[in-house]
Amino acid sequence: MAGEILRLGAEVTAWRPGDRVAIQSNLFCGACEFCARGEESLCLAATLLGVQCDGGLAEQVVVPARSLVQLPDDLDFTTSAALTLAGSTAMHMLTRRVSVPAGAWVLVIGGASGVGSAAIQIARGLGARVVSTGSTAAKRALALRLGAEAAVDTADPAWPAQVRQLTGKRGVDIVVEHVGGLLLEQVFHCLARGGTVVTCGATAGREPTLQLWPFFVKEQRLVGSYSRTRKDLETTLAWAKEGRLRPVLDRVLSLADAPAGLAALRARTVLGKVVVTP
Repeated sequence: MAGEILRLGAEVTAWRPGDRVAIQSNLFCGACEFCARGEESLCLAATLLGVQCDGGLAEQVVVPARSLVQLPDDLDFTTSAALTLAGSTAMHMLTRRVSVPAGAWVLVIGGASGVGSAAIQIARGLGARVVSTGSTAAKRALALRLGAEAAVDTADPAWPAQVRQLTGKRGVDIVVEHVGGLLLEQVFHCLARGGTVVTCGATAGREPTLQLWPFFVKEQRLVGSYSRTRKDLETTLAWAKEGRLRPVLDRVLSLADAPAGLAALRARTVLGKVVVTP
């Protein structure tokens, strides 16, 4: 979410009505040991805006002042709203949870998704070579336009072998994964020795199996990534201001048309993000 501050709580002094802000959707407590050291994604008392409390499909939203981040002057609300959650999730994965050396091979799952489309751009911005996946020709074409060198179809049972072939049979150094289930199992067949899978989702299943022998023999890593920190959100907006990161907008809808956007997401026909403007 992004917008202008309409009213302030009695104890809020750092903001003014009319300030342009983005909202960090993982509402952190600001007091636990993790928040104290800037690791809000690990907050012991976190709630999710739009899950445990009312979210952004509204004309007005109430949030703690600590969850606000100043928008750069020349960054519009639509761009910010499209990047604030998915873009900062990808930023957290690729800059805080793993390190991406220049020249590394990065496999981005679902390159046409919000997280995937941002991850391709971030990985490229860090100097990596990117391979992506997409379930349709249009989604694979989008991944290529965003900077992927190749995009493969996960409906083809041979897709992990295709990824290895693209990397000279070596495998990729990092996998950005956000689907879970069988796909999380498959990405290990794409991974080089010493490589890392960083995952932030489980929409396709929460209990995948793991072949333990090749996992430890090849000294591979599986890294969890959840949400974002304030620093991640600020970095995401800074990249957007500099033109290094742009959201992929599938459609911009009115609040009344929000159900149509949700239906498109469920049907998996969206390329990038759906933005609602109340």
